[in-house]
Formats: sequence, C-alpha cells, structure tokens
Amino acid sequence: MSQMGLMDFIMDAKSRIKEVDVDMAEKLLAKDYKLLDVREPAEHNHIAIADSINVPRGVLEPAADLNYPNANPDLRDNRDAKWLVLCATGGRAALATDTLQKMGFADVTNISGGMTAWIDSGKPTISPIDNPYV
Repeated sequence: MSQMGLMDFIMDAKSRIKEVDVDMAEKLLAKDYKLLDVREPAEHNHIAIADSINVPRGVLEPAADLNYPNANPDLRDNRDAKWLVLCATGGRAALATDTLQKMGFADVTNISGGMTAWIDSGKPTISPIDNPYV
C-alpha cells in the first residue's frame, strides 16, 4: 500500500466535488447561497467575506453532525441549503466540501483558489475582528 500525502487527499476529494471560480462564487452569493469559511478563526478574523460562517476544517464533522450535542446549528440545520466552501487557497475547502457531501449536505461547492483568489480579484472583504456582530 502506497502512502498518500496532503495533495493526494485534496486531488481525491476534488474528483468528487463541484468547484467554481471566484467570479461565479460572487454571483452565487448574490443569490441564495450560504458561505462556509473553513479557515482557522485567526485567519477569518483578519479578513473574511461578509456573512460567512466560520467553522474551522478541524472541527467540521462535529459542527455538522446531526447527533452531536454541540453541533453548530447554522451548519447542522441547513443541510438542504446551497453552500459555497472557502479556505485560504482551496485545499482545506475541497476536503471540507467532500466531507459535507458524505454527511448528507445536498448542494456543496468549493471556491477554487479560496480567499487568496478572492482578494487577488479585488472582491469585497470585511475584517470581522472590527465587527463583533459578524
């Protein structure tokens, strides 16, 4: 059995998920899509996309689990919502998108290039640390 590295896991996940570029993601967010940011809280607090829900990749499964008592209701109770998933560059989000599909989320799409591509394209961001209500 050969060993797999991080990029192998990401490529494997990408073979099963949908991805969109940041231009399409911006259009979908203007519709009824929800945005899940799976970066670490420090990353999200530094710069984010408005109205994103921050659930770090490392705690995604318990946060989305129907039977876990401390699950995040914003995520857990919206399995039929249309979700876009974002991280810094797209790798963690690809893994998260694949995981959410396996957990029964109906419509989950990775944002290719992640927050880096979003910022590089000049799309709007916020600094949640400056806004305690985000």
